[in-house]
Amino acid sequence: MEAKEVFDELKTILVTRLKFDPRQAVDLTLETTMPKGVDGSIGLDSLDFIELAIAIEERFGIVMDEAGDLAPHFASFDTLSRYIASRTAGA
Repeated sequence: MEAKEVFDELKTILVTRLKFDPRQAVDLTLETTMPKGVDGSIGLDSLDFIELAIAIEERFGIVMDEAGDLAPHFASFDTLSRYIASRTAGA
């Protein structure tokens, strides 16, 4: 799966699982940052990230290894999309 396809799926997850405003989801780009407190981010907090990780596991069939540091992967839609795409390559 390509990173762009993953990005589109992530926007759908935001709207359906995290109840993100669909009108705002349209304006998201790969460069949009995710964590709360970062300029220009969508403002996800720790509970949002847990819900997002669960949804990613369910949708893409990958395990988000909590033993490792996942924070860098959740910095922006680009980093997360690339991470998921690399984990689903060949699947």
